[in-house]
Amino acid sequence: MAQRISHCWLFLLAALVCAPPLHAEPNRIAYVDPTGDIYTIQPNGEGRRKLASGEMLQTIAFTPRPILDEDKGFYSWPVWSPDGSRIASFRLVAGEDSQIDGLYMFDVASSQVLHSYKAPGLQPIYAYWAPNSQHLAVLLGGNGPLSLGLWPPPAGQQPKTIAQGIPFYFNWRADAQALLVHTGGERDSKEGHSVSMVDVGSGKRTVVSRAPAVFGPPSWSPDGKWLAYGDQVEQKEKAAQTALMVAAADGSDAKSLGTFPEKITIEWSPTQPQIAIATSALAEDPIVENLQLVDVPSGKVRMLVKEPLAGYFWSPDGTRILYARRKPDSFLWTWCIVDVADGKISEVVDFLPARPMLIVFQYFDQYALSHRLWSPDGKQFVFSGSAGPDAHPATAIRTPAVYVVDATAHATPKSVADGHIAFWSPR
Repeated sequence: MAQRISHCWLFLLAALVCAPPLHAEPNRIAYVDPTGDIYTIQPNGEGRRKLASGEMLQTIAFTPRPILDEDKGFYSWPVWSPDGSRIASFRLVAGEDSQIDGLYMFDVASSQVLHSYKAPGLQPIYAYWAPNSQHLAVLLGGNGPLSLGLWPPPAGQQPKTIAQGIPFYFNWRADAQALLVHTGGERDSKEGHSVSMVDVGSGKRTVVSRAPAVFGPPSWSPDGKWLAYGDQVEQKEKAAQTALMVAAADGSDAKSLGTFPEKITIEWSPTQPQIAIATSALAEDPIVENLQLVDVPSGKVRMLVKEPLAGYFWSPDGTRILYARRKPDSFLWTWCIVDVADGKISEVVDFLPARPMLIVFQYFDQYALSHRLWSPDGKQFVFSGSAGPDAHPATAIRTPAVYVVDATAHATPKSVADGHIAFWSPR
């Protein structure tokens, strides 16, 4: 009997050793459902797989500090690794005396937890994978300045703090060895008001600019040749203006490619040396306007969209830009797509955003670096909320759905799941 059992275990062990490794299926969408569970799903709504379980997700779950029933928790803000093999997420659980925040990293193929860390008052705000898919830069809240932590660190599980500041925007360098950060961008802020390069290993800062303007994240071009940021323009008795600055990848040889109203947003094309820039004359206004295309080698600027918009996102092939605009005389929004080559604008679908989508819009230039709405082939996009001409604010906030939409004019949205937030895999 013992010999038979031993042979059985040997057989099982051999099967496990010889089994092919699991690989994450490409072209999937990660979303958080109404109960706080994380799922991945195919774009057609099939093949749903649970990645993590939550207990209860309230409608206020995506406010900075949600109120939870005791011993209830939920996952939020799933973010795909660049290679599509992992998903990271935050988790909040209410304890007897305090709220416990957690960081989790999952293997998509097996749904197993690879790393986790939880602590009272951790307050994770935003996570952005390194290009090598090995770790994340996690922005943490709390009293005082925001802190940027590397997680998981080389040793232990607590995020390793590498920089601090408020506000805080950043971009990874392609080799995952450095970050380009913009901190202290408020007009009256003195301490830490700069654009800098931060070495991830040592934490050493190299200042690129000590006079940054009102903008979000500075960023390197996808080919690694340039970096872009906004600088204040000295003006006397005139409205504040911002210069779009482009420099070599190490921050040297900076030059202005034009001046714009006080607030600008910067997004590099994923395939060309071009920057999509939008502006606002009001520094605190979440709505921008006048989406323009800046050709870096020539310095030429071309208008693409001359209307207010809430956020814009490049297609993977760099030929189109998806943007959201408010519908005149209505509570509805409209997803639109502008063709970069000829400037043709196509209205895709009317919608109302779910609460987390409003946060994405508020900081869209940062989220565009890390969280993807476009499908890998650029034929569709995903969002959460309520869609179509009958979209209703109560539905978008209380019972939002996850929609997949063809990136064509007057497309019909397809609801693939109930969920508060959703992002597409990079592959």
